[in-house]
Amino acid sequence: MIKATIDGQAVTVSPQLIEKYSRPGPRYTSYPTAPNWSKNFGPEDFAAQLAKSNAAGRPLSLYFHIPFCDERCTFCACSVVATRRHEVAEPYLTALSGEIGRAASLVDSSRRVSQFHWGGGTPTYLSCEQIEKLWGAIARHFSFADNAEISIEIDPRVTSAEQLKTLRGLGFNRTSLGVQDFNPDVQREAGRIQSFEETKKAVDGCRELKFQSVNIDLVYGLPRQTPKSFEKTLEQVLELNPDRIALFNFAFVPWMHAHQRKISERDLPSGETKLEMFCGAIEVFQDAGFTFIGLDHFAKAGDELTRAQRDKTMYRNFQGYTTQADCDLIGMGVTAISSVDGSFAQNAKKLKDYEETDFEKTLATRAGLKLSTDDLLRQMVIRELFCHQQVQLENFFALFEKERPSLETLAQDGLVELETNGLRVTPLGRLFLRNIGMVFDAYLKPGEGKFSRTV
Repeated sequence: MIKATIDGQAVTVSPQLIEKYSRPGPRYTSYPTAPNWSKNFGPEDFAAQLAKSNAAGRPLSLYFHIPFCDERCTFCACSVVATRRHEVAEPYLTALSGEIGRAASLVDSSRRVSQFHWGGGTPTYLSCEQIEKLWGAIARHFSFADNAEISIEIDPRVTSAEQLKTLRGLGFNRTSLGVQDFNPDVQREAGRIQSFEETKKAVDGCRELKFQSVNIDLVYGLPRQTPKSFEKTLEQVLELNPDRIALFNFAFVPWMHAHQRKISERDLPSGETKLEMFCGAIEVFQDAGFTFIGLDHFAKAGDELTRAQRDKTMYRNFQGYTTQADCDLIGMGVTAISSVDGSFAQNAKKLKDYEETDFEKTLATRAGLKLSTDDLLRQMVIRELFCHQQVQLENFFALFEKERPSLETLAQDGLVELETNGLRVTPLGRLFLRNIGMVFDAYLKPGEGKFSRTV
C-alpha cells in the first residue's frame, strides 16, 4: 500500500488499483491528440486559420523549437538532432527567419505577444551571436506586451554565464533548467551526467541576473531510480530553491524512439515503485511550501500559477500549465505545433523537409485538425479536469451518456465524485488524472499502445 497526503487528505493506493489503471494513455497536452490529426490539413488551411483569428484579436503565444543537442540522453522523447557540428544551426536559423516573416505576414500587427518560449533540444546550443540574430528576426516582426512571459529551457551543462547575460539583456525573464535526477547511477543510465554544483552555478547565475522565475524539471521512473535515491534528489532540488518544479513521468516508448532501446526494461522501476516516488515527492514539496498544480507541476504558494489555480483561471497548452489562457499559440521550427482559433497545425517533422520549405510562398504545415463542436466540448472538459480537478456543465450527463458507466466505475474506485452537473476529482484521483481524461477521449481505442503508461 502507498500512503500520501494530498490536498490535506490522507490517501491510500492499493496494488490492485495500480494494476487496474496502469495502462497506455495520452498526457493530453492537446485534445484530440496528435496521432488523430490529418495529413490533409496543410499550409493553406493553417494560413486560413491565422487570418480568421485576427478578427478575435487574441494575444499571441509564440513557441520556437531549437532541436539541436550535443548528444542525446537515452530517456529523451523530444524531437532532437544530436550533433556536435554546431554549423548545422546556421541553415536552420535561416529557415526559421523565413518562417517568422511568413507567419507574421498572416497575423495582424496589432496583436501583442504575451507568452514566448524557446524549447528544444537545447536552445543554448546556439552561440550568443546566433541567439541575438534569432531574437532580432523575431523582434522585427512581433511586438511584446509589457508583462510578457519570455522563457527558455537551458541545460546547465552547456549554458555559459555569457549566454545567460545575453538572454537576460534581450528580455528573457524565465528559465527552466533540466535536472531529471542527481543520482550518479541514474545519470549514467540516462546518458546525462550533470553535477549538483554545475546546476547550482546556473541557478545562481539566473538569480544574480534577476530572472523573475527559475524552474526545475525532474523525471521519475528512470532506470536505477529508487524511492530512497530519488528522495536525496528532491532534497538537493529544494536546496536550489526553484519557483516551480515539473515532475514528469518517464515516457518509455522504445517503439517510437529507437535510442531508448539502450535502456534495459528490467532496470526500470515498477509502476508501484514509480507511484511511490511520485507520492513521496508530493509530500516533500508540499511540506516545503509548494502547491500541487494539476498533473505533474508544483509552484510556490505566492507564485502566479498557484493564484491562477486558486482563482480557476489556470490553463493548459503545449507549453504546460500557464496563466495565459486567451492566446493563440503559433509554433515555429521543425515539428513545432500551433493551436489557433480551434485548430491544430504541426510543422514538418524532418529537418531537411523543414529547411527546404519556401517560406516566401508557403508555411511548413504537414498535419493538423480543425476541431469539431464535439472536439471542443471534450477538450474543455479534459482541460478543466487537468487544471482545476472538476468540471461543471449544464446537462453534463445527457451530453456524456455513453461515458456514464465508466465514470461510475471511477467513482466506485474513489477517483471522482459525481455531482448533479459534472464531477470532481478526489485527492486520490489526482494520481490518475490521465485515466480520468481518457474516459472523454472519443478517438481512443481500447488497448491502444502508442502512448506511455499512465502509472
